[in-house]
Amino acid sequence: MAVEIAPKGKKATITFTTPLKDGASQAILTGEWDNWEVWVMKKNKNGTFSIKINIDLGKAYQFGYSIDGRWNPDTDLTLVASPFGTSNSVLDLTKIAIVEKEETAVKPTASKPAAKSPAKKTSGK
Repeated sequence: MAVEIAPKGKKATITFTTPLKDGASQAILTGEWDNWEVWVMKKNKNGTFSIKINIDLGKAYQFGYSIDGRWNPDTDLTLVASPFGTSNSVLDLTKIAIVEKEETAVKPTASKPAAKSPAKKTSGK
């Protein structure tokens, strides 16, 4: 399983990818970030499933995959016991820096060159 995190501002785009499950026909992602809503994942040519979603930074979230109706945590991450006798994975986004939008820097105004005074003509006398 794989979780890729791409932070942007106060959120991150997270790409979730399940392990290869031979013959699996459906995978669903669900987690705490949106009160355990169901996200149907796209099946890839190699047999894995993946999805990208935006999640707020600064928190840790429990989640898991339901692959053909069977619960699968991401065993590459920290696991915690769920109230259903299984394990949930923990997606910890607390240590990722939140980058505020950079304010436009005020550039110092370049001073104009002093006006040249006309050259004095000297007579060749």
